[in-house]
Amino acid sequence: MPLNRRDLFRGIALVLATGPVLAACGGAPAPGGVPLAGGNQATPRKGGALRAVFGGGPAESLDPYAGGTPVDFVRNDVVYDSLFVLRGSDSVPSLATAVEVAKDAKSFTLRLRENVRWHDGSPFTAQDVVYSLRYMCSPDRPFPSQLAPYLDVAKASATDAKTVVVPTLTPVGDPAQLLAAIPAKIVKDGAKDFSAGKAIGTGPYRVDSFEAGRQTRLVRFDGHWDGQAPADEILLLSLSDPQTAVRAVTSGQADYAGDVPVATAKTGVPGGDLEIRTAGEANRVGFAFVLNTTRKPFDDPRVRRAARLAVNRQALVDTVLLGYGAPGNDLFGKGARHYSDLPPLPRDVDAARKLIKEAGAEGAVVTLRSAEYVLGYNASTQLFAEQLKEIGLDARVQLVGLQEFFEPAALAEANSVTFSIGPSPLAVTYGRLGAFPSLGLADPEFTAAFQRALGATDDTVRAQAWAQVQKVMAERGNTVVWGQADVLSVARKTVAGVQVRDEAKYPYLGKAGLA
Repeated sequence: MPLNRRDLFRGIALVLATGPVLAACGGAPAPGGVPLAGGNQATPRKGGALRAVFGGGPAESLDPYAGGTPVDFVRNDVVYDSLFVLRGSDSVPSLATAVEVAKDAKSFTLRLRENVRWHDGSPFTAQDVVYSLRYMCSPDRPFPSQLAPYLDVAKASATDAKTVVVPTLTPVGDPAQLLAAIPAKIVKDGAKDFSAGKAIGTGPYRVDSFEAGRQTRLVRFDGHWDGQAPADEILLLSLSDPQTAVRAVTSGQADYAGDVPVATAKTGVPGGDLEIRTAGEANRVGFAFVLNTTRKPFDDPRVRRAARLAVNRQALVDTVLLGYGAPGNDLFGKGARHYSDLPPLPRDVDAARKLIKEAGAEGAVVTLRSAEYVLGYNASTQLFAEQLKEIGLDARVQLVGLQEFFEPAALAEANSVTFSIGPSPLAVTYGRLGAFPSLGLADPEFTAAFQRALGATDDTVRAQAWAQVQKVMAERGNTVVWGQADVLSVARKTVAGVQVRDEAKYPYLGKAGLA
């Protein structure tokens, strides 16, 4: 599966500025506020405007397969519809009402929703889906879709106005999960111009005005197939500095800011009409160090286990997350279907030292690569280095700029890269990691189990295969998932109807408004 910067941006939180977030490393967090789980559960009233702030920048785009900032993902979700969407760990119909998988899992048939209209009033058809699949997977695009290695889009065909048959390149037993988890927005047949005034979708809002890096004004599309959205319009403000985004809400310029720093929850927000919200345990983000198994010493499973035994998970949660999260168990995907909820590995420095000695790795130099893509990446890496030194490794932190962080050659040279992934379906998580040799695990048992899980049409077989995948990861894997971080937001108490359909960092605003 090809991985690109845009895919990584969606897999992690994109925070482009630092702030006074971290307490001194090593101490427990001071008593602080308790975020409200879920937020306002009332039904939003009809009318009015919802003003929301997310990270953005001059590279934003109305092309749903071009932009890679948080505000791009939030905007795309209300302008364009997908074939399926995630609700919790399940995929549910959207523009597709059903999918029928062939017995050999080498093709599937999509049944499409009737009476769907584009923003220009024209009818949604099967040919729109065929075009969209080819458009998003085209190798000529700067960022071909992650679906490309799975789907034979050149042979996809519309067999009638509401039916599409899609052959696959490898057996895919649950295509709805992939189509829901990997952004598969449907655009109109032939669409190439996504400038303001030209970009149309079938979603609950249409674009009224757009200025990359500043703001987008969206107005309600009253002909949406899922009923009218509550708010008359949504104003999306683009701010790359998370502290500035918080201030936009506290100063009254906005109603909602997504993915705010944990320090905001610790210090609280002024005003009785504001509240800090958490997306809850099921939507936490796994923070990790991914070990490079293509280089010494982490090519040895004993050294990888030693690194996991060396980690003081609770100290990292307390200092980096300020307590807003929980220790991790080295597996990504908590909250996803078929996730193995194993207990975290207890810290055991003596056992780790013994393994390092057995592997002949005492004094080995290990380079830990990090950039502050997410607040806390660098601080957690520095703590990790200190803990690896305790077990006999010569750990050296390599801090780089945001633009060079995911440079492939540099990743291949590093022994570890700091990384985070939310509760995406396991096929997406392990597919993303496997796209880079330096991030994946080259293990025959792991690879065979992953392929069985991906191709299984029976959920019992699928569950067994995913259990095997995670058993291998727990025994000799390369992901040191030390913590599960809360996803926080700040909002006026009247903001209601905000939903998580994919990742909590990019909430769905199609049902949101003011109560």
